[in-house]
Amino acid sequence: MLLVCLACAAIACAPSQLSKDELVEYIRDEENGVMHSATLGKTVVDVQYRPTDLWVAQELNGETPRPSQVDSLRKKYDHYYYFILSLSRNNKEALHQVDEGFGQYSELVQTLSFRMPEYVTLTTAAQDTIPVGDFMLNRTYGMSSATEVLFVFSREKVTDQEWVQFNLNEFGLGIGNQRFRFKRSDLEAVPALAF
Repeated sequence: MLLVCLACAAIACAPSQLSKDELVEYIRDEENGVMHSATLGKTVVDVQYRPTDLWVAQELNGETPRPSQVDSLRKKYDHYYYFILSLSRNNKEALHQVDEGFGQYSELVQTLSFRMPEYVTLTTAAQDTIPVGDFMLNRTYGMSSATEVLFVFSREKVTDQEWVQFNLNEFGLGIGNQRFRFKRSDLEAVPALAF
């Protein structure tokens, strides 16, 4: 009984709304279950959930919104799960740290820009496979600390599932097949932004 009371108290103390900076820090804290990381030799692979409210804030671009505007934008983005795949090697963009020269670099640019749905899926606890709905390579031309690719998946088949798993198969970077499992309760528990 005491443990149940302590758990309820801990949940009640968790903030329901955060500032944008606080929300970004919340996401980066692996203990919250919305970011997972793997180190494979010199390469670090991170998969980070990007909640709806960060898309809403990005679209608002600093303006003070009306509550109806926030609700409308949340509805626009809330049909999807968004994940950012980050690949770094020696704290630099993995894409710009390849060992095989320009040929490998060119092939990886093509794969990351156009062919990633062949290598990435989301699966559920019921073994449903959710294909990539959309994706985009963030081209920073070697000026960032990681190569980043945004992936978008439909939430439709996920609503009653315990977990979803981000599946990344080997695509030419030499990191093998990687699996990152997220509890749906952790994804749904991400605090909202205080608009």
